[in-house]
Amino acid sequence: MTRFLIRTFLCALAASGLFAQQTEVVLSATSSAKLVLGMTSPKVTGVDEASVASEFTAVLKRDLDETGVIAMLSERLPANSAPVKAWKEAGAQWLLNTKLTKAANGDLQLEASALDTAAEKGVFTRTYNANKIVPLRYLAHYLADDLVGRLTGEKGVASSRIVFVRQLSPGVKEIFQVDRDGAGLVQLTRHGSLTLSPTVAVDGRLAYITYKGGAPEIWGQRRKDGPHEKFYPTSGAGGMLSSPVWSPDGKRLAFVQGDRRGNTDIMVLDLATNRARRLTDGNGINTEPCWNPNGNQIAFTSDREGGPQVFLMQDDGSNLRRLTGEGQYNASPAWSPNGAMVAYVSRFEGKFDLFVYKLGEGKAYQITTGVSTSESPAWSPDERRLVFTSNRFGSSQLFTSDLSGRQILRLMDLAGCQSPRWIRGR
Repeated sequence: MTRFLIRTFLCALAASGLFAQQTEVVLSATSSAKLVLGMTSPKVTGVDEASVASEFTAVLKRDLDETGVIAMLSERLPANSAPVKAWKEAGAQWLLNTKLTKAANGDLQLEASALDTAAEKGVFTRTYNANKIVPLRYLAHYLADDLVGRLTGEKGVASSRIVFVRQLSPGVKEIFQVDRDGAGLVQLTRHGSLTLSPTVAVDGRLAYITYKGGAPEIWGQRRKDGPHEKFYPTSGAGGMLSSPVWSPDGKRLAFVQGDRRGNTDIMVLDLATNRARRLTDGNGINTEPCWNPNGNQIAFTSDREGGPQVFLMQDDGSNLRRLTGEGQYNASPAWSPNGAMVAYVSRFEGKFDLFVYKLGEGKAYQITTGVSTSESPAWSPDERRLVFTSNRFGSSQLFTSDLSGRQILRLMDLAGCQSPRWIRGR
C-alpha cells in the first residue's frame, strides 16, 4: 500500500525509515542583503555572568544568525568601550548594547538599544521586564524577534513554537510542543492511545484526531485554554477520520472522512452549529486539506486523475483545479502565511523531497535533495523557513530549512516525530 493510502486509512501507522543513515551537512546561506549586527558584551548586575553567556548571549546570537536577514559580526570585534566608529570600520551596520539586571526579588530587567553605525543614531530601544521564573533564553528570543521586526516590519520567530506528534510506545502517540530552538518540550495530550494530526487555531486552540474511544474522533478546544472535548462525530461512528485543520478565522475545521468502499472526501465542520458538509464527492481519495490565509480556498491531495496530486478549490467545493503538474506523486500541501506559495512533497526514486510552488509564477522549486526522505512540511509564521520530518538519521525527526535548502537544521535529537505545525504561540 502506498504512503498516500497509509496516511488516509491507517493514520495509526508511522512511516518507517526506509533509507540509510547519512552524515548531517549543514550549509549556511550567505547574502550581501543581510544586515551586519555587532554586539557588545552585556552589562550585568546581579546575574551570574556564565549563565548570561550561555543562556542569553549565545541564544541571542544563534537566534539572529538563523533569521536569514541578520548576520552577526564575529571577527575583528572591537572592545566594548571602543567608539561606534570602530564598530563601523569592523563591518557592523548596527551596534547592539544590552544590560541585564536582577532585582532583589529575583525579577529580571533587560534594556536593549541599537545604533546605526553610519549615522551614529539610535534605531532601536526596548526594555523587557520578567519575573524570576522566566528563563534568560526567553528574553533573548523576545529581543531577537523585536530586532527582526524593527528591521523588516515583521516580528521574528525565535519565540515561536512547534506542535507535533511523537510515538511513545507501540500503539501510543501523543501531541507535544517544543520551543523554536528545540528547548522547552511539553506534552499536550495524555490519552494513552493514537493521537494524531494536530492543528492549532490562530488563538492557540488545539484540535486533533484521537482513537481513545476506539474509532477515530476529532477532539479539540472550543475556547482558548479550555478543556479538550469531542467535536465530531456528535453521535454514532464517523467512519475513518483524519487531517483536521482550523480555518483562519477559527470557526471551521476542514477534515477527511472515509466510507466503507475506501473512498475519502474533504469535509468542513462548522463549530457553531456542529454541522459538517462534504466538499468533494467522487470515487477515490481526497485528503490532506489546508486553507489559504483568507479562508476562501482549500488545497488538498487527490488521486482523481491517477496518482496523487495537489488540487485547489473554493471553500464551498467549487472551482476545482489541479495545481501540481510535474511528477507522478505530489502530496501534503501547506499554504504559506501570505498565500503566495504552497509547499508540498514529491516522490522520486522511492523518496520524498520538499517543493515550493510559487502561485504568482506558476512554477515549483525543489527545496531538499539527498538520499533521505523529507515529509510533512509546515511554514514558519514569517514564511522564511519550513519545518518538516526526515529520516536522515534513521528514525523520523524534526528539521527546519530555509527556502534555498542550503540551511537545514535539526531541531532536536528526538525520534518518532511526525506532523509538525509551526505556530506563534499558545
